[in-house]
Amino acid sequence: MKFLVAATAPDLSAKIHKRFGSADYYIVIDPETLKYNAIHGTGKDEPTHGIRRFVGLDIGTVIVGNIGPGVFSDIAEMGWSVYSCHGMTVREAIEKVQSGQISPLKAPTMKRSVRRGRNR
Repeated sequence: MKFLVAATAPDLSAKIHKRFGSADYYIVIDPETLKYNAIHGTGKDEPTHGIRRFVGLDIGTVIVGNIGPGVFSDIAEMGWSVYSCHGMTVREAIEKVQSGQISPLKAPTMKRSVRRGRNR
């Protein structure tokens, strides 16, 4: 299964983006081979987070900085795990998640969805 990573740039040295829904890039990566594809983010003015566009890409893990309740719920429905990796590069986060140094989130890290015009 692949990882979906919210990132600030389209490569493995990029930092994990602070919020999933407003990520500049989403990196779909095979954690075993580190082969990846970078996809432009949905844009800050988009009405939704766009997680459904990644269905069918064999994703099982999502790596974020923070995540709101709407997208967290959608990801949970799909059976994917979510990990919060603040301040790390994409490569560091993948290594820490794979080695079990970071546990999956049990709840969103934000109380409200920023996309729906609400504050944290």
